[in-house]
Amino acid sequence: PILAADSAEQSKAIWCAPNPGKAWIDTMVHEKLPAAEGKCATPLDKNLALGHAKRIQGTPTLIFEDGERVPGAITMADLEKKFASAKAARAPTASAK
Repeated sequence: PILAADSAEQSKAIWCAPNPGKAWIDTMVHEKLPAAEGKCATPLDKNLALGHAKRIQGTPTLIFEDGERVPGAITMADLEKKFASAKAARAPTASAK
């Protein structure tokens, strides 16, 4: 919830909706935010704390298993290359058989 001043309230309304998945789609696609339905437990504070602890200052930010950090969007081709590289690195070597 970091995009606008009301992002936290909007995020809580979505998380606390009876059907959060539908509420997210309605908000993102149809610009129809659900009515706030009281308080409920959300992961928002934990997510923000993790972002601050890891010094993540933008969205999206991808952090790969090897520790590489990619701030911002990347192409699908670059993402697929990264996954292929990670898969190859985890594959057993012929000498390990």
